[in-house]
Amino acid sequence: MHIERVKKYVLSSLLCAVLMLHSLAVAALGTQVNGAGGSRPGLFVMSTLLGLFGVVGVRLLNQLSVVTPWLVTCLVIPVVVYVGYFEVLR
Repeated sequence: MHIERVKKYVLSSLLCAVLMLHSLAVAALGTQVNGAGGSRPGLFVMSTLLGLFGVVGVRLLNQLSVVTPWLVTCLVIPVVVYVGYFEVLR
């Protein structure tokens, strides 16, 4: 295996791990905050954008097309979780 490919694997996994960890942390913070105004939806949007940036970053790093079903997945799953938790269960 060429060293350039290994570098891409390592950078992709680090980028994904760091951005997804922060995305999940911001989403978890959104469930605990009791602030007035738009703090919950704002944290939800930030969490979704971090996940989206992770997918786009990995795709660009590997020189692949940015348009992928993963982008839709990255946007749909947080919406389902947000609506399910905040609107239905509460």
